[in-house]
Amino acid sequence: MVPKLVRGFLDEHSDKHIDFRFHNSTGLTMDMIQGLKDRRYDVAFCSYVEQEPTIEFIPIAKQELVLIVPEGHPLESRDSIDLKETLQYPQVGFSTRSGLHRVIKKLFEKCGGHPEVVCSVEEDEAVAGLVGAGFGVAVVPRMPILDYMPVKPIQIAKPSWERNFYMATLKNVYQAPVIQAFKTYVAEHADL
Repeated sequence: MVPKLVRGFLDEHSDKHIDFRFHNSTGLTMDMIQGLKDRRYDVAFCSYVEQEPTIEFIPIAKQELVLIVPEGHPLESRDSIDLKETLQYPQVGFSTRSGLHRVIKKLFEKCGGHPEVVCSVEEDEAVAGLVGAGFGVAVVPRMPILDYMPVKPIQIAKPSWERNFYMATLKNVYQAPVIQAFKTYVAEHADL
């Protein structure tokens, strides 16, 4: 999604010399927020973080979450599921530094329970890899790589949930006109 937004912005401003530099050293929301505060980045695309009064979060896309199970798992035949039914199975989770950790924790709180988390990692691809290797089941964003892994994505029917993906910038600081123009472009082309 981000490369598509950048490409569209550059195409609309082809008469100007605009230089983008992309960073994804960790991909963790908290690291990106710190990078904004340290002025290493002008814009970050990440999860929403509560109690960050210096950061403006603009929702730009909804992200579907799915349950993934390894091939051969008892739930593999299911097309949708009430997440409460998964509490009996070991789960692969996201580390507390991941923006998804809080989202998934709240999702399970709605179910009235907490799963046994057998291991936690930071990257969603790593979570999917561990599920594919049989370490447990997991809630992850629907992503194209799941089609090439030994996992089965299952739609979450209950509880109801919504996860947005955000563009984040510092509030109350000078931003070059090109940054303002990019923010406007992204907000106008948001996929909500």
